[in-house]
Amino acid sequence: MGRPPSDLDEYLDWQARLESYKASGLSLDEFCLREGVSRSTFYRWVDRLKDGVPESMVAEEAARKRAESGEAVFVPISLKASPVEIELPNGGVVRLPLGIGQVALVEVIRAVGALRPWKAPKS
Repeated sequence: MGRPPSDLDEYLDWQARLESYKASGLSLDEFCLREGVSRSTFYRWVDRLKDGVPESMVAEEAARKRAESGEAVFVPISLKASPVEIELPNGGVVRLPLGIGQVALVEVIRAVGALRPWKAPKS
């Protein structure tokens, strides 16, 4: 099965660890022994971080934190002829009349989004 993919915290920890190595004055073997890591792991992280922490990982973490905080980000739109219909990842569909306010929209999406995945009734 393999090791799970690294997360932003692990990248930031290794970034600090590599900076610590540069400032330590220790040989690589001494530093790895002190940190409890192998030379191959050390060099793998040197390679991963040669261009810094991936921007995609930073952006993904920021999006995750926004989602967990409950802050909704809206794109301004204007509707003229049809009601609002939003299909959620869990399979739920929200259909609302035109003119619904943002507060009500957020609450409806939050409630429907928290439901278990939609299962069509058996025929």
